[in-house]
Amino acid sequence: MEGIFDLSIRRDRLYEQVADQLQELIVAESLRPGDKLPSERELAERLVISRTVVREAIQALSIRGLVKVKPGCGAYVCQLTPEDAAAPFGLLLKLRQSGSSVDHLYEVRQMIEVEIAGLAAERASEQDQEALGAAIRGMETHADNPSRFAEYDMAFHAALAQATGNELFSVLMDSIGNLWQEMILVSYHAPGAPDDGIGHHRAVLECIRNHDVEAARCAMRRHVQHSQRLVEAVNQRIEAPEGE
Repeated sequence: MEGIFDLSIRRDRLYEQVADQLQELIVAESLRPGDKLPSERELAERLVISRTVVREAIQALSIRGLVKVKPGCGAYVCQLTPEDAAAPFGLLLKLRQSGSSVDHLYEVRQMIEVEIAGLAAERASEQDQEALGAAIRGMETHADNPSRFAEYDMAFHAALAQATGNELFSVLMDSIGNLWQEMILVSYHAPGAPDDGIGHHRAVLECIRNHDVEAARCAMRRHVQHSQRLVEAVNQRIEAPEGE
């Protein structure tokens, strides 16, 4: 691995620059899935920076989903495509630059999805319920794969809109689908996010199976609020990584 970490680093936002350089190397396959990154000490010596900056850069890579940190062992490259590696972090940067985009998305989700959940609880057929259950099973099966997990997450919400019997809800959901799926990929990298997401979806489905309209609305409201908090948590971890 000699020569891989011959980096020229400016002094502003050092950890982001180190993380970006390492990301480029990982995506370009200079480092392979399962490869261990050099130690914090080794990287700090090669780059002539503090171990704190190195630790922050590795944390940023973990948030992006490129590496998995194993306590006491080090950081290892994950199995991801270039698109998987670049999309969540790049999208979050764009959304932060645009100011209120994240808030606007979740305002729309609160308005639309809470009512969709209530109507689905009232109208869902057995076939609709099976489609919802299949989507959750897909999320469980692919909990370690961000892209596939996001696909099944979206499939759940698409099936929920279908269960209302009002095709306009499906049209509305499709109109924000791309941005929504990207936000799932961002929130996926918050600690515990996949398991939490599966739990929230199960809670919504249980209310629908019981045809409990108000409980379904409440469960969906909690889910949307939780999802927004996860995205904000990822954002905060990038803005203010841990120090020594």
